[in-house]
Amino acid sequence: MKAKKSLVILDSSIQFDEFKKFSMENTTFIAADYETHKKLADSNTKHELLDNYLQKKERIELYDFVLSKYTWYENLTRKSDFEFNNINILSLMSPLEFHEFVLTVLIKLSSIKNVISSKNPNEIFVSEKFLKYVELVQDKNKIHTFDSNLNNEKGFLTDKIELRFNILSKPYTFYISKKNYSSLKKIYENFFCKINNLWLDKKTLKEIILLVEFNTSTYEEMIRILSKSKKQVVVLNKRRSAIWNKKSIRILKSNNVKILDPDKFFDLRTNPEFLLERKRLNENLHELWKSNELFSIFSIGQFSFWPLIQDRLQKIYDYRLDDYLKFIFQSRNFLTQLNIKKIICLGESGETENVLLQSIENDVDSILLQHSFLRYNPKLGSIQWRYDDQKMIGLKSKKLLVWGNNDLDYFSEQSLIKKEDIIISGSPRYDNFSKKKTSNSKNILIALSPISDRSGLGDVNVIIKYNEFLVEMINVLKGFDDSKIIVKLHPGENPHNSILLDHLKDIPDITIYQTKNSKDLIIDCDLLINVSPELYDSSTIMLEGLILGKPTIHVILDDEFSEIIPLEYPIIQVNKMSDLKDKTEKIFNNDDFRKTLLQKILRELNKYLSYQNNSSSRILELFENYT
Repeated sequence: MKAKKSLVILDSSIQFDEFKKFSMENTTFIAADYETHKKLADSNTKHELLDNYLQKKERIELYDFVLSKYTWYENLTRKSDFEFNNINILSLMSPLEFHEFVLTVLIKLSSIKNVISSKNPNEIFVSEKFLKYVELVQDKNKIHTFDSNLNNEKGFLTDKIELRFNILSKPYTFYISKKNYSSLKKIYENFFCKINNLWLDKKTLKEIILLVEFNTSTYEEMIRILSKSKKQVVVLNKRRSAIWNKKSIRILKSNNVKILDPDKFFDLRTNPEFLLERKRLNENLHELWKSNELFSIFSIGQFSFWPLIQDRLQKIYDYRLDDYLKFIFQSRNFLTQLNIKKIICLGESGETENVLLQSIENDVDSILLQHSFLRYNPKLGSIQWRYDDQKMIGLKSKKLLVWGNNDLDYFSEQSLIKKEDIIISGSPRYDNFSKKKTSNSKNILIALSPISDRSGLGDVNVIIKYNEFLVEMINVLKGFDDSKIIVKLHPGENPHNSILLDHLKDIPDITIYQTKNSKDLIIDCDLLINVSPELYDSSTIMLEGLILGKPTIHVILDDEFSEIIPLEYPIIQVNKMSDLKDKTEKIFNNDDFRKTLLQKILRELNKYLSYQNNSSSRILELFENYT
């Protein structure tokens, strides 16, 4: 009698000892995530990676497919059922949030389909978490399930947000529900805005420049300069508080900047209409989730993946409906009652920005201000454009303010944005970004860019490669006499940060930060190294290193790196450990090499950053001349 072939797909939701129940003969163990792979590897259990059953070409095709689904709600036969004030409530989920969620689901589905096709098992053992995936592609009679822990999901796609801080140079993370966070934020702001007279008077007649979701501490100089205009500068922050520290309170108070409280524009007269609309939308949403139409809209090939995303999407919209609708009412009211002339955003995919940009009339100037540094090597333009926000979601604002000529050339060549709508302004966040002399020590700052789900290419193999390279790199750098290693994790919310932190904690004699101000760390370093997992990605910390006159190396782990000619200056690009060691050796021990490199940094910086130390004044000039 022929032995049964068993396929066991393990993931982090399963109790790890479950796999020990199986005979190793005729059984294939598949690790669906890094945590499971690590446990299996540590126990010397032979296994394969689920990620190995999906080729790069397939991942790219899935990425393109997800882009085509951003406006899925436009295909509904009754799409008007979800509209209010000319805004479709279904459009308010961040497209980038939708993108990463759906792309991750499709990658799992396609990988599982491929592994089942390859192994052709007689029976499949899978967690409850992956059961729906397997049921879509396999006869249910062959499927057996493990008990799973499905209540440990945190972060961006749930009702929790991540809060990070350092204690004695060690980063810590905890989670709080979004509703609790909003309540605490409201109490905090009510107290400090009242005693500091920071709330905007809703009856003001002044013309207003509205800053949306700004870190007020980072943009101190721009706030100071814009406050010199005849217009009232106002901040609207629904996510991070505009007065999150003492410095931000001082900045706003000393420059007579006010904070817009949306709740003040939601009164008793508004509430009855709100309740009626909420009831209508709630009923329509509940009908929508039962509609067969969604099986067709969310299908790929012969499979509908709607059963895989239905629960999550339904929870997101049900959970956020009140906030979405209430802010539409609030924004309608304050846009009508206040004399807002200009709205400045740092991004367009967030829910606050999304509602505002769909609500404003033509007489309000909307400006998107570039907020990150990516485009330092023109050879990477087409690769970076593929994953650029403006490629993925377009430009909703009337004008795009960019930092320098490199960015202007990039958007002019790659995008369909009219050239007259792209204006060089420099970066106001780097006005007064003071420079310090380089010390004679050998402090090395390693800034780690995490793997994201944006491209769909960052799989478990990339995590393994990243970890191995990181350990080897730190050991190599420790070999330089008197060197001190400081590691800076990316401040954003990302699951890979937890993996990196767990990996780094076993490496002795290094200091790790996640939330500490990057400028302070750069000032104290003598070499800045940024590690990126993918070719299209880079970190703004590299520009900060150039501004502060620090030799900067960009380590790119992507295999595609071999297809480009690496830069030698002002940012040194490397992919191999031998090249990193060689460049570090020259920077520390070859005075001529270091001197020449620093001279080239000063010269080339102008391509990346125009109006240095004068960007805020440039923006004010543009505002006064642009109507």
